[in-house]
Amino acid sequence: MSQSFHDALIIGAGISGLACATRLEREHIDFCLISKDIGGRILQSKDGLVNYGAFFVCKDYDKVLPFVTVKKRIRLRDFCFHDKNSTYALHEPRLIPFIPQFIKIERHLLRFKKHVYKLRKNSQFISQKKAIENDPYLHELYMKNAYDFVSEHNLGKGTNRYLSKALYSTTFSTIREMNAFSYLQFLLPLITPIYTFNFEKERMIKPFHDKIIIDTVKDIHHKNKLYTIKTEKDVFHSKHIVLATEITWSSQYANIRNFNKPVITNMVHINGNPQKEIKKKSYHLFSSSCNTQAIANLNNGSYLLYYKDEPPSLHDYFSNHEIIYEKQWNPAGTINGHYLIECNRGNNMYLIGDYNIAGLEESFMTGIYGANQIIKNQ
Repeated sequence: MSQSFHDALIIGAGISGLACATRLEREHIDFCLISKDIGGRILQSKDGLVNYGAFFVCKDYDKVLPFVTVKKRIRLRDFCFHDKNSTYALHEPRLIPFIPQFIKIERHLLRFKKHVYKLRKNSQFISQKKAIENDPYLHELYMKNAYDFVSEHNLGKGTNRYLSKALYSTTFSTIREMNAFSYLQFLLPLITPIYTFNFEKERMIKPFHDKIIIDTVKDIHHKNKLYTIKTEKDVFHSKHIVLATEITWSSQYANIRNFNKPVITNMVHINGNPQKEIKKKSYHLFSSSCNTQAIANLNNGSYLLYYKDEPPSLHDYFSNHEIIYEKQWNPAGTINGHYLIECNRGNNMYLIGDYNIAGLEESFMTGIYGANQIIKNQ
């Protein structure tokens, strides 16, 4: 095994790890990025045209947008809701009685959005945990259950009929499981344009491609102010270490006992002829009582179908179907709970990613924060 020494080591090349590497590279810091793959949960099909993980970007993702190609806008009229044996769209006469609730929700979202913008700015320089705790409004939302928030503000009818299905398809969670912060965060597409996208991986890694090692970390030790990282192939040493991995793996090295509940979902990429109901709209959202969670038309004759536990009968949705790819996301995220985890773990160890808040832009900010701490300590 070869051995090498670096000022910083980044473990994991999801969006937060890549963000950290981008920042360190711009400041000419010596680092090495070790990961089993590039992109993490921004998993793409072999031809790079289909996203199996992160599906959309928001128009206000200022840090992420330079590294993606924005494609088709996803509009509210593109959605169909499934509840037991009924289906309905958002733009139908039956929506009219819910308009007052949607106006109330919009007001909450406009207020929340202002605080999120401030959070994004602050969390580049202080840890995400402290940035949330320093904002009483956001901290209260994080510590409150979404169901209690909905009940408190009399938003139950609109949430049950429409919003709960949108949240179930993006968070794979019920209102009773998530906190109020996540409830509002994943409803921001109601007031913020969202788009499908292609992740331009090569564009992002080009400045530091020679510093990327595709390998699997087997062990991490800290002794005499130096980290030793053993992989399947080599040994690396560094003063600083950044864990940009799933919290279920990072916790063993970052001395974390409690974290938010991991969410698991399954995905299948299908070629097939859609049944009549699936033809009507591009995106189909299901209630939490259904094992199927969402179906997305990729506009190339193929579809993504997400489900909870047992594989659904694909004949219910498609004829003459063919499975292209299958994937279980375990975890797909850790947003259900009220644990806020500190990024700075001491001894020059930094934890970055979506363990407190999901979302590409928020994860990117944690990567910048980790890099800024390393730069400050040089």
